Amino acid sequence: MQWIERMRLSWMALRKESVSLCLFLSLFLLIAGSVNISHSAESREYAATFAELAPPPSNEALAQIPDLGRKLLAMRSYVRMGPKLVDRWSWTDEQIKAFEGSAEQQKLLAEIAAVNAHFVEVNPGYQIYVHGTVRSLDEQIRKWNSNESVGEAAAEILASWIEAFGTNEDADAKETRSWLANFRPSKRANLAAPGLTLHGRAHAIDFQVMQNGQIIAGANSKQIKTVWRAESWDKKLKDSMLAAGPSFIGPLTNPDEPWHYDYKPETLASTD
Repeated sequence: MQWIERMRLSWMALRKESVSLCLFLSLFLLIAGSVNISHSAESREYAATFAELAPPPSNEALAQIPDLGRKLLAMRSYVRMGPKLVDRWSWTDEQIKAFEGSAEQQKLLAEIAAVNAHFVEVNPGYQIYVHGTVRSLDEQIRKWNSNESVGEAAAEILASWIEAFGTNEDADAKETRSWLANFRPSKRANLAAPGLTLHGRAHAIDFQVMQNGQIIAGANSKQIKTVWRAESWDKKLKDSMLAAGPSFIGPLTNPDEPWHYDYKPETLASTD
């Protein structure tokens, strides 16, 4: 009888291990399937459709966005921009270098200095901080691939995309373009798609508030209510803009960024 009991216990242990193995394999296949969707979409699936919908120079940016959801989110912006995309596209490294030290840059810096001088005068102990370089396309892509708000919006558009098209490799370009143009996310990402931000053409500036060398009101969405509005820095910055920054328009309201002002002097207004 002892050998029967030993066999029963051995069978129960084997059965338990089998269940665990099945669960492990199921989980592995689920994860592998999800990874395969993103990987194959980048290298094989949708390749022809995406190529047709992403004309130069946006195709070069999309090639550096490996995640399918973030890629779709960027493509939505490119499709909606349409023929204006080329005129809006961020400067190349050569164009950025040409801007540095130019008369146009000097005019921009002079107006920033005037805004800061007024701000310091009416807000003793505080001053404006501005990151003075043009935001390169490479930097925009790095931020796009890691930004949390972009990730949330990307997950939403990817889920809707899979529901609409599944994993059909031969998705119709016309149908895809219409779907992307009409898709409305429930929450907008805090970044413009790579290549489309005005920061990439020196046509937008983020103004931050400093005290004793430390930024106390930064370009941070988590500080909008607790700092920018609670301490009225949004209104104080706006007052200085009205007093000394005639070429600055803003702040940006969608998404809500009280620190962001578009720069449109007469010499540049026609280019946007």
